[in-house]
Amino acid sequence: MNKKINKIRKVVKETCEDGDWKYHMLPVIKYAKKLAKIYKADEEIVELAALLHDIGRTKLHDDKNHHISGVPEAEKILKKYSYSEKIIEEVKHCVKSHRGSKDIKRKTMSAKIIANADAMAHFDVLPIFFYWRKNKESFEEIIEWVDEKIERDWNKKITLPKAKKIVEKKYKAIRLLLNSLKSC
Repeated sequence: MNKKINKIRKVVKETCEDGDWKYHMLPVIKYAKKLAKIYKADEEIVELAALLHDIGRTKLHDDKNHHISGVPEAEKILKKYSYSEKIIEEVKHCVKSHRGSKDIKRKTMSAKIIANADAMAHFDVLPIFFYWRKNKESFEEIIEWVDEKIERDWNKKITLPKAKKIVEKKYKAIRLLLNSLKSC
C-alpha cells in the first residue's frame, strides 16, 4: 500500500469514533476499492476519496453540510502530502458529490464510485440501533428515518448496476425487517 495513503488513513482514523471507523469508513473503503477494480477507475483516487469523503463530519463535526465543509479539509490534507492538483480536484469533487440527499451531479466514475460505496456501507450495518441510541429519538422516528435513508440510498445513490447487485440481498433483508417493524 502507498505510504502517503497509509499516513492519510492514520490521520482520518484519528478523527473517527471507533464505531464510525469500523462500521462505516472501512466498509466504504472496501466497496470503493472493489468498484474501482470492476469499473477500472483510478484506485489511488478512489481510495483517497473514500478515506476523505466524510472528513467534514468526522473532523469538523458537521453532520448537515459535511460534503461542503469537507472539501477544503480534504484539500489541506492532500496538499500536506504533496498530491497533484489533478488528484486533489478529483477527490474534492468526490467529497462534494457523495451525498444522496443533495443533488450535486457526479461528473466522474470516481465520484459515482464513492457515492455508491458510501450507500453500500449503510447496508452492512443495521443503522437503526446506532442512530436510535445516538439521537435519543423515539424508536418509531428512527424506523422512519432509516426507511427513508435506505430507500434514498437504494433508489437514488446506488446507481452502478454492479454495486446494486453486490448489496441486493442485504437491501432485501433490511426491507423485510423494516416492513416488519412498521407493521407492529
